[in-house]
Amino acid sequence: MANTLLEVKGLSVDYLGEKKAKALENVSFSVPEGSIVGVVGESGCGKTTLMLALLRLLPQAGRIVAGEVLFNGLDLVRLSEADMRELRWQELSIIFQGAMNALNPVKTVENQITEVLLRQDSNKAKASKRVDDLLEMVGIGRNRKSQYPHQFSGGMRQRAMIAMALACNPKLIIADEPTTALDVMVQAQILELLMRLRSELDLTILLVTHDLGVIAEACDAALVMYGGVVAEYASIDTIFNAPRHPYTQALLQAFPDHTKAKTQLISIPGYPPKLDDLPPGCRFAPRCSQVFSKCTMTSPPLLSYGEGFASCHLLENV
Repeated sequence: MANTLLEVKGLSVDYLGEKKAKALENVSFSVPEGSIVGVVGESGCGKTTLMLALLRLLPQAGRIVAGEVLFNGLDLVRLSEADMRELRWQELSIIFQGAMNALNPVKTVENQITEVLLRQDSNKAKASKRVDDLLEMVGIGRNRKSQYPHQFSGGMRQRAMIAMALACNPKLIIADEPTTALDVMVQAQILELLMRLRSELDLTILLVTHDLGVIAEACDAALVMYGGVVAEYASIDTIFNAPRHPYTQALLQAFPDHTKAKTQLISIPGYPPKLDDLPPGCRFAPRCSQVFSKCTMTSPPLLSYGEGFASCHLLENV
């Protein structure tokens, strides 16, 4: 059994403003070393906030108010900012959503990757050689390194972001929707690249996406988020063949199955809750087809069901 690289225990994040928004509440899950764990859910369910909280990169209004983030046994929540700077890029790094916005438009790709490398080693000649190797590793010719982001296609910019994330040989990479805004063929290429690099470099990856197809193809396990809480966490086989949370079941029913061409997709009625105006009880209750009275009064705990965990009152009597 693989060692646990990342373990999140009871993580809660608030956004402070005119009204306090509970962006994450009591989020718990673990990531085995060498695995790819997918994080999935509708927009506004807390996926990106979770990734930023793990790296301690929340915006100014964000606050971690409870919980632990154990990385190789070290609690990242309680580290100083100086200590966190030492870990970012070198031990855990991120591929930001939207590479065109994440890359600096007035610096060459080489300069941006070199900046990361020089945090670890001040030898510029060694850094330049490493940039060449990294770009070739992700499928970009070294002759393109002196170009600017606007001279790259969308897929190449995403590959450059992946090269930057790999620069200091981190143990964990957080990929925040790395295929968003790319066409289908390029999405497949980026996904294939991540899977190949995981195998070659023994990486551990947290992969955030809206696409259940990406989850099914690339991941070993999936964390299903809803309204800032964990709806379900289980292996891919369990998530797709025996999900226990009604939200997970509804997501799968809304996902097209190409083996059943005539199957009608079933949409989920309503919208995710506003995080500054949460419903009482279960956050999914207003949209749930299996709701009963307790659901509207009491928040369900995260319960084990043998093959995974789910926050649903239906599991209490199983």
